[in-house]
Amino acid sequence: MPMLELADGRKLAYREEGSGPPLVMVHGSPGEGRSWARVVPHLRERFRTICPDLPGYGGSDRLEVDEPAGRMAAMGAAVAQLVESLGGPVRLAGHSFGGNIALQAALKARPDAVERIVLFEPVYFRALQLVGDDAALGPAAAHFEDYARRATAGEPEVVRLMIDYWFGEGAFARMPDPVRGYLGASAARNAIDVRSTFVGTSTAADLAALRQPVTIIDGATSQDVVRSIGRALVKLLPDARMEGLAGANHGMLDTHPQAVARLIAT
Repeated sequence: MPMLELADGRKLAYREEGSGPPLVMVHGSPGEGRSWARVVPHLRERFRTICPDLPGYGGSDRLEVDEPAGRMAAMGAAVAQLVESLGGPVRLAGHSFGGNIALQAALKARPDAVERIVLFEPVYFRALQLVGDDAALGPAAAHFEDYARRATAGEPEVVRLMIDYWFGEGAFARMPDPVRGYLGASAARNAIDVRSTFVGTSTAADLAALRQPVTIIDGATSQDVVRSIGRALVKLLPDARMEGLAGANHGMLDTHPQAVARLIAT
C-alpha cells in the first residue's frame, strides 16, 4: 500500500486505482479507505481514485494526541498534504465523518489544489452551532455524548447506539459477526471522533472563505438531522447546494454505489 510521509514524519496510507484527474475519497469513522470499495469500480475509468486511511485507521499512523479538540483540523491537515502531493486540481469527496475531514482538508490546502467537493451526509454538527440551530443540535448532542461516555468506559456493544442511529433500528444486530467485532473494538476511538464533531475550531468566516463548489448529499430515508446539517452548510458556504438520494440512508456507499459514483462524477 502506498504511503505518504507527512510533515511531522508520520505516515498516511492510501489505496490508488484508475487513471485520469485525481479524486480523493475520505472514509467515515470507524473505517478505512476500503469503505469506498463498491464505489471505486464505477469511477476508476474516469478518475485516478485515491482513498486514504485516516490517521489512526488502517495502515496510517495515529495522531500524536488522541483528543477531540483539534482532531478534525489535524486529520484535515494530513489529507490536505495528500491532496497537494497529487499535483491537482483534485476533486474531493467525503462520507459521514470523512465529509467533515474533506471540508477541513479543503480549508487547509492551497486554494488551487481542490476544484470541487462532494459531501455525503457529513456529520458536521459544528455547522449547527454556527447557525444557532439548537432544535436540531440538542437531541443529537445528548444522544452522542451518552454514547461517547459509555464507549469510553468500555461498555460492550454500545457502538450499536451509533450504528442504529445512522443506519436504522436493528442495523447493528443484522451485521455479520466480523463487522460487529470490528465496530465494537473501534468504539472508544470512534467516540473521540464523535466528540470532535461538536468541538470543531472552524469559524463561520473560515467556511465563508471556501470558494469551491460544494454538493451535499442526503439520503431520503436518513435522520432529519443530516438535512439540518446540510442546510446549515448551505448558509455557511458561498457556493453550496443540496441534493437528495432516493431510497438511501447513511449506508449509501454500500447500498447505492453507482448513484454515489454518479454524484461524484457529475
